[in-house]
Amino acid sequence: MKKDDQKRTSRISTIPATVILILTALLLVFVGYMYLTLKNGYTFDELVGNIVGNLIGVLAAFLLFDILYNKLTQDGYARETSQQITKTLMGDPEILDAFSEEDKQAFLVSTIQSIVKDEDAVDMMVGNMDKYFHNMKLARIRKSFHYTITLTTELPVEYDEFPGAKEDMYFYVQENLNYEVKYLSGSDVNLSTNEVKIGFSFDKRSLDAGLMESDKDQEFSKCIFNENLDITKEAVDYLRTLSEDRLKHVFDNLFTAVLKVDGQQGILDRVDVRDGGIVATYKVNYETNRSEHSIRVIFHMPKLWDSIFEVTLVDPTKEPKITFDYMPGKMDVTMFSYLNKGDESNEGAYEQQNGLYDIAIKGEWIYPKSGIVFSVKKKG
Repeated sequence: MKKDDQKRTSRISTIPATVILILTALLLVFVGYMYLTLKNGYTFDELVGNIVGNLIGVLAAFLLFDILYNKLTQDGYARETSQQITKTLMGDPEILDAFSEEDKQAFLVSTIQSIVKDEDAVDMMVGNMDKYFHNMKLARIRKSFHYTITLTTELPVEYDEFPGAKEDMYFYVQENLNYEVKYLSGSDVNLSTNEVKIGFSFDKRSLDAGLMESDKDQEFSKCIFNENLDITKEAVDYLRTLSEDRLKHVFDNLFTAVLKVDGQQGILDRVDVRDGGIVATYKVNYETNRSEHSIRVIFHMPKLWDSIFEVTLVDPTKEPKITFDYMPGKMDVTMFSYLNKGDESNEGAYEQQNGLYDIAIKGEWIYPKSGIVFSVKKKG
């Protein structure tokens, strides 16, 4: 407060100080010309004319000084006041709550523009945040994401009757996914009842529809997890011929899926074969009104040789960790990363040795849609 008082006093005292300087200059000019008059015989008219001429020059200089000084002082004060207001707003979100949503967004855009000078980059950043401004009911984040994938060449004996298994057309995938999800609106339609669904897509279009939550197939959009089930057309036809009870038994026996929500294990209720894939529904006894949930999904499945395995982050995810374990003596695996961390996508963010890809982003958020693609080919 002392500093503010000093600035206010300084501004108030500017004009009187200027007047005193002008009067002092006028006195000096008058005394000087009186001396010249007595010494050189100046007339009174000449004396007045010279005094007025010099006084105009002195007044112009001092007025210009006064204007510039006030301008610089006020601009500096305005800048400092603006900075103090900005600091107060940023440090106290409760003050921001008094403003309208439009004012808050304008403030945020201005802040981004002050940091990022590229207009296209500003548009991109603001556009990516629109979902969280306008569609909060759909917004969610993953506070942790640990995904372990293990590949082997041998399918269990339970697959002997599965089309393509005896012809060695598949490798075997074992998956273990753990993540914590937080719904920014407080709840989500897919985790608001004790029925929880997971999906297995026959083709990429169905998988994308589920991941992007499009309206192409409502059932896949309701799944909390979607995986690509890459099998032969004969295998798909085989699954379609099974009765409801038989399909449930085959799915449970071959996929050995385990679903847990907040530590509560689900019980397989039904399995549906749809145009785009399989949707498995579980009954899970958990608190549906919570805004945060821990999810665990474990399952096994066959996958055709010379195919890709894709890990997609569909929500903002903090510190994802992905482990991909395979048999280097029997398969060739190549990783392609599109994690959006610049050079960290391929340098320093992963280790690869002895048939193991270990990907970990520490202390960072990864934004959607990001991920990693593994190309898996059979050796020989």
